[in-house]
Amino acid sequence: MSNNIKIVSLNEQKIMKHTIILTVILSILFVVLNYVIHKDFSPSILGFILGVVIYLVVSLLLVVINEILNLLGYRYRCKVAPESLSLSIHPEKGLVYSKTTEKIKNAQYQSIFLTSFSFTGIIPLAIGFAIGSYPLLLASASFIAGGLANFVGIYKLRHFPDDALVKDEPDQFSVYVYLEDEKQES
Repeated sequence: MSNNIKIVSLNEQKIMKHTIILTVILSILFVVLNYVIHKDFSPSILGFILGVVIYLVVSLLLVVINEILNLLGYRYRCKVAPESLSLSIHPEKGLVYSKTTEKIKNAQYQSIFLTSFSFTGIIPLAIGFAIGSYPLLLASASFIAGGLANFVGIYKLRHFPDDALVKDEPDQFSVYVYLEDEKQES
């Protein structure tokens, strides 16, 4: 039985542009909501510097945790071999991503990204609002907006069966979907 291969690709330039716009919108929204909730904003130079440091540290931690969760998802949910896992860093694009060389089921692929997004996007946002931390909210805003490409990809993959095999090519902003051909009648 042969495979029918479909390519699901994203427009990298368009995604980057929308990510920046969404980051700005979410940042403004989260700051305004946090001010309405906590009403305690007292700007200072020291507070600004400390906020920038906290933002950078939290952002780095969120990226690391997200990629670790993705690798763990590939390894233990999808049962891929450890040697098939890798981490790619593209500083010129500001991208870090984990991948596997093995094909995995479409439903598993989607669930890995939704799980890691929940832990590294939604939970830090909730904590940021709970403690009134502007740097944490801004880091969450940029991280949530950064998940835009994953959500667009997941939306496109929902048009394929859950048991279809997929192979991610994140450096090309593409996913290969392997569909089995229907049996031909003789």
